[in-house]
Amino acid sequence: MINRGGPLFALLLVMQANAHGADAGWTAPRTEYGHPDLQGLWSNATQTPFLRPRNLGNKQAYTEEEALEIERVARGEEARRALPSDPGRPAPPAGGDIDQSADENFDIAAIDIARINGEYRTSIIIDPPNGRLPSRLDFRDIYEQWTDAGFGPSDGPEMRSIQDRCVAPLVQLPLLYTFGAVNSADGDNPSRNIQIVQNENYVLILWEYFSAVRIIRLADDHLDNFGPKWRGDSIARYEGDSLVVHTRNFRPEQTNPFLRASAQLEITETFTPVSQDEMVFRFTIVDPAVYAQSITGEISLRRMGPGEKLYEFACHEGNYSFTSILRAARMEEAGLLQ
Repeated sequence: MINRGGPLFALLLVMQANAHGADAGWTAPRTEYGHPDLQGLWSNATQTPFLRPRNLGNKQAYTEEEALEIERVARGEEARRALPSDPGRPAPPAGGDIDQSADENFDIAAIDIARINGEYRTSIIIDPPNGRLPSRLDFRDIYEQWTDAGFGPSDGPEMRSIQDRCVAPLVQLPLLYTFGAVNSADGDNPSRNIQIVQNENYVLILWEYFSAVRIIRLADDHLDNFGPKWRGDSIARYEGDSLVVHTRNFRPEQTNPFLRASAQLEITETFTPVSQDEMVFRFTIVDPAVYAQSITGEISLRRMGPGEKLYEFACHEGNYSFTSILRAARMEEAGLLQ
């Protein structure tokens, strides 16, 4: 057992900070309670995808030349999207979909490749080594079980995804808008932005996406007797300059098509400041019912600039569209829609 007050443990913490690329000579500030001060507004805007493109195999990092070229292409795409739309463009084909490119062109595209410990990362996932999710075991999540039982996606509110129901997905994992390929235009999406507030006994994390609030206890024991929760039961501790958060007891509905989950899901998150304006966010997902091995990822959190702030996220403007989906399904069943 390592003596947490001894010189060996202190050396290990320094080595961990250096591995994350901490500024030499920089000392993390402390709160009035002696904890590392992580407070403020943070964003993880990057075009590095959650899953590594298959053609890259086990290549964890781009060369500097490759990364700069990818970023150059992204800047060119951003400049193109800023141009006025062609007023002479034809109408979409009959029966075709009308896309949301006009709205998307107002988004600020993610330009930078995630850089951690001097590496330009090809994916947020770093383990398994191929940067992909491991093969699923013979497991059917709660939505798949309902489908197997004959329920359709509009048979009731329970059948809809948690995104449709305006319930925040799995803690702050960078899932929703980083699954696509490089050069995706999703840089200012609210799923990327958080605020951290600390006091003596708690850490509060406000996620701009869904305006979700996590109140995390500084404690050693989970509250298992209170049953499963939408965002699980989180406890935390400080290790040197790092905040380590462990979460379990998730509701089974927290599963999603991007990352299937069971009641055995556990997530460990580590927030490690490496400079005044940067933290490394590392997470490990363990779910023995779904995956044969754990999943680990890393991403950099950057302090938001002066004048930038979080905004209220009004999901579905009161979620009227959700009730309309169910109403339309009942009307279709009654033969009232053609």
